[in-house]
Amino acid sequence: MLSLVLTMLAACGGEQAPQGKADANAEATAKAEAKAKGRDTDATVFDDMIQTEDRARGVEGTTMAAKAATDAAIDAQSGDGSSEQH
Repeated sequence: MLSLVLTMLAACGGEQAPQGKADANAEATAKAEAKAKGRDTDATVFDDMIQTEDRARGVEGTTMAAKAATDAAIDAQSGDGSSEQH
């Protein structure tokens, strides 16, 4: 019984790996990402909304390209829209 208790204490009292350098690197990375986004901090309460806006901006080019292709197809079928019918 005593050996079990000693084993448990020995397991809990082990030396932890130093995390100072890893934490500093993570903090530097977070600050760099925040600066790239034009913010003071990486995390805000508006992150979900900001990410949604970023995704919308990302697909805007795709959407506008599809619109241009559709407009071109409509113009080709209707004779470029140069002659109006009354």
